Amino acid sequence: MISRRTVCILACVLCAAGTLFAGGGAEADRKPAAAAPVTITYWQHSSAARDTMMKALAYEFMQANPGISVKMEFIPEADYSTKLVSSLATSTGPDVMQVESGMIKRLVNAGALQALDPAVLSADRISSEFTPATVDTLQVGGKYYGLPTDMQTIVLYWNKDLVAAEGLDAEKGPQSWDEFLDWAKKLTKRDGDKMVQSGWGENGYHPEVQAFVVQNGGKMVDKDGRYCFADDPKSAEAIQWVVDAYRKHKVFETKFVSRWAGFRQGKVALMLGHPAMLGNLKQTAPNVKLGIGLIPARAGRHTTIVTSWAYVMAKKAPSSAATKWVEYLTSADVEKRWTLSTGELPARKALLTDESLVKDPQLKILLSSLSDSSGGYLQMGILNSIWATGFEKLILSDEPFSAVLKDMQDNLNKEVAKDSAK
Repeated sequence: MISRRTVCILACVLCAAGTLFAGGGAEADRKPAAAAPVTITYWQHSSAARDTMMKALAYEFMQANPGISVKMEFIPEADYSTKLVSSLATSTGPDVMQVESGMIKRLVNAGALQALDPAVLSADRISSEFTPATVDTLQVGGKYYGLPTDMQTIVLYWNKDLVAAEGLDAEKGPQSWDEFLDWAKKLTKRDGDKMVQSGWGENGYHPEVQAFVVQNGGKMVDKDGRYCFADDPKSAEAIQWVVDAYRKHKVFETKFVSRWAGFRQGKVALMLGHPAMLGNLKQTAPNVKLGIGLIPARAGRHTTIVTSWAYVMAKKAPSSAATKWVEYLTSADVEKRWTLSTGELPARKALLTDESLVKDPQLKILLSSLSDSSGGYLQMGILNSIWATGFEKLILSDEPFSAVLKDMQDNLNKEVAKDSAK
């Protein structure tokens, strides 16, 4: 997936009090020196709605923090990652930026980032105020190097009309994975050998599969952070289950229709996806009667996977001021506004039960998905690509399952080994 990418920058200097002495040795009145004005550069991946919101936030921040100016640069989506990485390599990049969460360790080891200033925002405050799954993956060596943005989980969507036509409970939706698969099989329709309706638009999207792995008691990575799913029986079992839904039960065909396009057209009955899809579907598929629920459960737990980007600070950024800007961008008020305007989930614990948010029954369900959540382990573009390529082989080729899975694991481990390179 290609997310909207943001880069924010600000800085601040400490006031120094000077002691002046009058003639004859008498001490003059002490007056603090005025804080020097600071300009911080902020980059972000450009989209009209996000650019407008961020301009408003920067204005508000500057009004509340005289002496700190935020200079923004909005970068086209196709150019963002390349420009950001090259700028960090030459120290010409922004002070504050948005990066994929999985990039943090690599950038820290490369000396490109600095930790959040604990004098402004302590580790204790972060751990107490934010949902664990949203910030645990933003630590390196026990220090927080960013705070989350573009927060998403995986939830369940269904087409109520298609479900009701099959005599299934269109209001409640499937609760367990076994029930979910049963529905998917019943909702798959064919005219001879030709698929005319898919029960579940499934092609191995990584957070969906990771959620089932976690619920099945499996592990994506070991204690050292190396991928181990191919060697872990519970993980391999879970991944095989998802592959079987495609190959054995034939609930979807990649040649039939694009997954979300098919759902919008009423040709796909069940989908797992991000909460942000709710607003998109309301606009692009107004005629689809939409059911929304938590991801299916295994052993009674609806554990979902969190994916996000993060606001981080370049090594050269003024620590105190840059941290204040990151703190503001993830404040309760700002997170609430992002949720209401974009469908991004808030990371702060207090907002999961905020009265003004949970009064919307659909949004209440989406927020509740964070109450049982785990951080994702493929939050970097290259890792997504390795996984997607491997999973395509699992569902479309005749290569042995175990061999393909081991190859996926090896390729991912080769890539993350670069995170430790100096």
